Amino acid sequence: MKKPTVIVTGAGRGIGRGTAIALAESGCSVGLIDRDQEPLEAVAQELIGRGFTVAFAAADVTDRLGLAEVVRSIEAQIGPTGVLIACAGIGRLTQVPNLDIAGLEALLAVNVVGVVNSIEAVLPGMIERKSGHIVGVSSVAGYRGLPWMASYSASKAAISTFLEGIRPALKRRGVTITTACPGFVRTDLTSKTPFRKPVPMMEPAEAGRRIARAALRRSRNAVFPFSTALGMAFLKYVPDSVFDWMMDRAGPRGLTTDF
Repeated sequence: MKKPTVIVTGAGRGIGRGTAIALAESGCSVGLIDRDQEPLEAVAQELIGRGFTVAFAAADVTDRLGLAEVVRSIEAQIGPTGVLIACAGIGRLTQVPNLDIAGLEALLAVNVVGVVNSIEAVLPGMIERKSGHIVGVSSVAGYRGLPWMASYSASKAAISTFLEGIRPALKRRGVTITTACPGFVRTDLTSKTPFRKPVPMMEPAEAGRRIARAALRRSRNAVFPFSTALGMAFLKYVPDSVFDWMMDRAGPRGLTTDF
């Protein structure tokens, strides 16, 4: 079967970069979007040098109109979008008593509104063709509100819920959705978190391969790695009193900084 044309946001670094490379290696034409020009050009030139079909342009996913224009430009070069990987995202800690309202606003703007802007940019064409697939990159951190990660957890819970809410309506129009929930991946956020003890982390390339595989299979969910998925599933369904007891103890012990 002919592989689809895929647009990946946040393609310059981390999971987005790993996903873009995995999709190109699988035979897809890839459109790369990132707000940072230098890493975006680096991954694009790497893939072009290896003979893959690539188009790329810098855009900020919070800029709704600018993003839509970039998507149209990429589609004019490599064809209509068959799959969107909405991977652009940011993360930061929330440490009481500083609730960091500006940080919360930035997280919601990128991790929630930015994903919706990305979907909006490709959706009319998908609906017109009655075919398409969307991958929204959320996180297992969105399963419950976690210590030091209140704002990040809230942003990921919001996008998971949004994707779940639009799934039935899009399915009727030929468009399917994967909600991807990675666990700890070695990105700028996790590598700079002052954990008290070493935390096992997946490399971005492996996370990208898993998301690429889920996208091409049109899986409903992609939650990984298994150990983290299992642990977070337990926390999601455990009684609130037990969850609170666990977090009361985990919070002060998790980081080297004040809780």
